Amino acid sequence: MKKFIVAPSILTANFLNLKEDLDKLKKAKIEWIHYDVMDYNFVPNLSFGPKILSDIVNEYSFKMDLHLMVKVVDLSIEEYLEPFLLKNVEQITMHYEALSETQIEEFINFCKSRKIKASLSINPETEVSSIKKYLKYIQNILVMSVKPGFGGQKFIENSLTKISSLKEIREMNNYSFLIQVDGGINEKTLKLVQEAGVDMIVAGSYLVGSNVKDLEERVSKIEG
Repeated sequence: MKKFIVAPSILTANFLNLKEDLDKLKKAKIEWIHYDVMDYNFVPNLSFGPKILSDIVNEYSFKMDLHLMVKVVDLSIEEYLEPFLLKNVEQITMHYEALSETQIEEFINFCKSRKIKASLSINPETEVSSIKKYLKYIQNILVMSVKPGFGGQKFIENSLTKISSLKEIREMNNYSFLIQVDGGINEKTLKLVQEAGVDMIVAGSYLVGSNVKDLEERVSKIEG
């Protein structure tokens, strides 16, 4: 039985040849794809939107894990998210730091009404205590182990303390959220997050890219 859920981030894929990378992930029996959306506002980078997502879900049956590194301005949360509500979109993550309290409540209610898993993410500088009051209402918490916006960064060690703390809070309160980590995953840090108590592991360059020659072996190590 698999102990951990693996969610490759396609941010490090070659977008001139995205299908080849997706085919490799399919062959490796990957179930989840982590889809990063960046707005050049909340984070200093720009990525992709609903169009590429639509192309992927129309061709593949991956469960889609949407990670929105965005600020929502001049639109309601519902208006912003509607274009992303495509088949196989099973989880949406938004950042605690990018949303007002009202927007967080709107986001959680939106996901509940659409039967989508609601997930909040916290940046490396944000403490677990900041999102404590939301933990009973969400299905996933994403711990950023790098600063959001760029791939290839070094793993930030205090992420392990946050993962352990979230696991303890979950057990003490009988909550049901999963704990996810994103950033700096490699052979060494993989073992550290597994030991700390993570459930779902996002990996970019460790799993996706032309330099990855032993994909199925790496997936097996993540799954445990």
